[in-house]
Amino acid sequence: MKVSLGFILAISLAGLQFLAIAAVVSTSYLTSEKAMLEHAHRLLAEAGDNANQHARTFLEPARDTAELSRRVLESRVIDARNPAQVEKFLFQTLRAQPQISGVYFGDEDGNFVYVMRSTGPGPFRTKIVEVNDEARRTDLIWRNEAFAIVSQREDPEDTFDARTRPWYLSASADRQSIWTAPYIFFSSQQPGITAAAPIARLDGSLDGVVGVDIEISDISRFLASLDISDNSAAMILNQNGDIIAHPMRDQIDEIEAGSIEFTSIADVQYPVERAAFGALAADGAINVDQDTMSEFEFEGQRFVSLVKPVLGIDLPWTIAVYAPENDFTATIKNNRTRNVWIAALTSLVAAILGVALAELILRPVRAFAVRTALVSQGEVVASEPLPGTYRELERANETLISEIAQRHEADAKILELNRDLSHFSRIDLMGQMATGLAHELSQPLTAIAQNVDAALSTAKQSEKPDEELLGILHDLDEHAHRGGDIIRTLRGFVRKDAGQREAFDFNTLMSQTRNLLQKDADTNQVSITLKPAKAPLVYANRVQLAQVLVNLVRNAIDAMVDAQSPTRHITLSLHPGDDNVEVCVEDTGPGIAPEITLFKRFETTKTQGMGLGLPICRTLVEANGGKLWHDTEKQTGTRFCFTVPAAD
Repeated sequence: MKVSLGFILAISLAGLQFLAIAAVVSTSYLTSEKAMLEHAHRLLAEAGDNANQHARTFLEPARDTAELSRRVLESRVIDARNPAQVEKFLFQTLRAQPQISGVYFGDEDGNFVYVMRSTGPGPFRTKIVEVNDEARRTDLIWRNEAFAIVSQREDPEDTFDARTRPWYLSASADRQSIWTAPYIFFSSQQPGITAAAPIARLDGSLDGVVGVDIEISDISRFLASLDISDNSAAMILNQNGDIIAHPMRDQIDEIEAGSIEFTSIADVQYPVERAAFGALAADGAINVDQDTMSEFEFEGQRFVSLVKPVLGIDLPWTIAVYAPENDFTATIKNNRTRNVWIAALTSLVAAILGVALAELILRPVRAFAVRTALVSQGEVVASEPLPGTYRELERANETLISEIAQRHEADAKILELNRDLSHFSRIDLMGQMATGLAHELSQPLTAIAQNVDAALSTAKQSEKPDEELLGILHDLDEHAHRGGDIIRTLRGFVRKDAGQREAFDFNTLMSQTRNLLQKDADTNQVSITLKPAKAPLVYANRVQLAQVLVNLVRNAIDAMVDAQSPTRHITLSLHPGDDNVEVCVEDTGPGIAPEITLFKRFETTKTQGMGLGLPICRTLVEANGGKLWHDTEKQTGTRFCFTVPAAD
């Protein structure tokens, strides 16, 4: 059978291309198995570290609050015999720590002050037990966020005695800070644990015990909020194998007769969890002293698991995490399958195009060959004008080059999409790190606020209070609470929280922003000038717009420092409009290069930047009903402006 040259050319072109793609795909197939498993292990280890850090951050405030309360009461800044002072101190402590369900103090005489969260008639409930010469009185007081009384009544039937409770007995016996085993709280009748610390008198004898409660249901809710993967789960196990906390809180048995029994990991209702961790408590106790990674199969699906001790807190607990391998590797597997199909389809298209191109190329070649044969036989004169053969060959060559070039704009697009996918993965990890950082910062800010409150109480007790000192302490208290607001807003932003809007004066916010960044500006020899204006109050989320303003000013400082600008000056100005207020941030820096696309994610001029600052700023401004833009009419330096709706 005679095979045409066009068919041979088409098959050769498609075959060579198929062999090249098959070689790349097969190499990727062989190496991706190991890479996928290592990738899953690495991500699970990061998730375990994140869960451990969050668990420690969740529990540490209870112990730190107990220790701080112990120091305050032992220092006599708060009179432990004055229930009103003790209640106010415990109220401020509870309000500053959202994960704490209650804080209390009981003494050796049977007196007791307890402040807890309540569902009504007020958000906080106080229980005060006073014992005088065998006479006993129990008062219940409900208060609002401002410490104002909403309701109160006496409870003559109350028989509670703090000295008989597990937290009091353990702390008084050990004479040091302790964690209790899980037990039932007297007031809420919910399972939980308590961090307790003994209070000593001046002579060293026991004065009482302060306790801080955390409900186990809160720990379970925290575990449910962890974003590890789509089908993963993290739990906390006690040393005896009981499930202390689980994303599905129904794993904890019902409370019966004032006691509680926890489900053992060997009896958990989810078979995959029994397969993952059931053998841990086979000897009656879980002994995990280091991170242990393992793999297992369940119902034909591969899983990875990790167990690790809870570090940093004195509790015999173990973190157990598991996840299907596909949660981490599905994208890689899908990409591998997609590459196989792309190779097959590309080869098929190449064969079809090869046939067409071969025919296009061979047509003028055949015509040229026929003419050559006729010339050699003397039937055609060689000097006659040539037909369009050469022009057809030239056009065929141009067509072939164009097809090859187009196939190379496609390859570049695939590479760009792969880079963007990797960048999104790093940004997702950054969100988890930001959440952990917010948890870490909330603790020292709370300690600062409590110490400032204690200092204010001490200063006000002086016969002639120093007004300048009181002003400084009030300023410290305001900044500490503002820092707490920023941390809560950051956590809300990571959780996609819409935030709360309010009416406020933007002139004041500009002044506070300059105070916040003044030290950084002075260090870099940058001056900041305010141009306030008589403008109406704006209605927006104050903390979110503060983040926008801080980011724009920091960008201006960085731009002038990086460019070594001889003149470094920033101007913040306010311009009232009909129904909004316009805010502008102007600098004397090098300006914006024309090749930079502003507000495009991942595009930045900073060597260490991620290209997310301006897109996030625009999102925050638009979420508050305004708009953010770059003023291109300014010839020198850079000028960014945004609008904020005026309050009704």
